[in-house]
Amino acid sequence: MKAFVLNVRLAHLLKQRNIFVAISFLLLCTNLLQVFLLLCKDERLIVVPPDIRQEFWIQKNKVSASYLEEMAVFYADLILENTPNGAAFRRDIVLRHAASSSFGTLKTQLLEDEKRLKKEHLSTSFQPNTIKVDPQKLTVHITGDLICYVGKKRISQSKDTYKMAFTYSRGCLRIETFTLLESTPHAL
Repeated sequence: MKAFVLNVRLAHLLKQRNIFVAISFLLLCTNLLQVFLLLCKDERLIVVPPDIRQEFWIQKNKVSASYLEEMAVFYADLILENTPNGAAFRRDIVLRHAASSSFGTLKTQLLEDEKRLKKEHLSTSFQPNTIKVDPQKLTVHITGDLICYVGKKRISQSKDTYKMAFTYSRGCLRIETFTLLESTPHAL
């Protein structure tokens, strides 16, 4: 009788053990599947700047067109809204975000602009009118009015189109080039 009760209890314990082993194995498989899916997930980071004009996103290997637009306007403002006294400060900010492959070229271009501002005592102001973004090529065309001042007197105004090219790697958007494509002078 004791052997029979012992066998029944042993069978019951083996059944419980097998159920717990099956549940543990199922939980292990679920955890491994979650780890695999987490590693393969293409995460999107939503960035909220202090001055929100539109929503944009950044992914592992691409950015939204609105992000390119916002950053191009920001960098164009740093480069084109300039005074002789503030040019060095703005140049340093832009160069912190320059691609390493084009750092020297961009620095030379900004230094030449700074020398011209100081030599001619110019202040410049740029108001963008239209922006065309190509997210696949990471380029932005900005068209707007560039106004030059000496003191408080406006000496020239032109409608300029600039092309800004970027590189994107490891979550960092870097300026590759900033070039003037077209300039049409306006009568004062």
